[in-house]
Amino acid sequence: METPLDVFMKKAEIEEKVKELLAQITKMPLKDILSYIIKGERDATELYTFLYENIPSPYHKEKFKEFIEMEKSHDMKVMEIFKTLFPNEEPRDIKIESWKKTFEEREYKLKNILEIAMEAEKLAEEIYLYLEKNVENREHKRIFLELANDERYHYDFVSKEYEIYEKAKAEEELQKLIKELMKDKEKKNNHSAGA
Repeated sequence: METPLDVFMKKAEIEEKVKELLAQITKMPLKDILSYIIKGERDATELYTFLYENIPSPYHKEKFKEFIEMEKSHDMKVMEIFKTLFPNEEPRDIKIESWKKTFEEREYKLKNILEIAMEAEKLAEEIYLYLEKNVENREHKRIFLELANDERYHYDFVSKEYEIYEKAKAEEELQKLIKELMKDKEKKNNHSAGA
C-alpha cells in the first residue's frame, strides 16, 4: 500500500527520469528529435489502445479512445513538419528508451501502466515545449505548443487516475487489515471465554 508520500516520490522519480531523457534528446539534431517524437506518438497510440482494450470501465474506455485519436493526430502533425523540413527523408530509428522497454520490464499491472503513461506524457510535453522555444517557424511553434498542451491534459488525467487507483488500493488494504484484526480479537475473546 502506497502512502501519499510514496505517490509524491513516484511523481518526483518521473520528473527526474524525464529530465534525464530530455537532456539526451535536446542534444540531438532536430531531425532526430522529430524522429523520436514520431516514434513516441506511435508508442503512445499503442499504449492507449492497450488500455482501451483492457480496462472495463466505459468512462475510461471513452477517455482512452479520445487519447488514441489525439495521439494519431499528433503523429500526423509532427510527420507533416518532418516532411516539410526534411523532404524525401524518413524518420530514423532513435535508440533512446521508450515506454515499450519499460513496459516489458515491469509487471502488467494497472499501476505500472499508469506510471508509464505519466512518464511518457510528461516527457512528450517537455519535448514539445523545448521545440516550441527553439524553432523559428511561427506555425511550427503554434503546433508544438498545442501538442504540449494536449500532452499536459493527458498527463493530468492519468496522474489523477493514478492517485484514485492508489487511494482505492489503500482503502482495500485497510479493510483487509481491519478484518484480520477483528478475527484476531474474536479468537482472543473465544480463547478467553473457553479458559
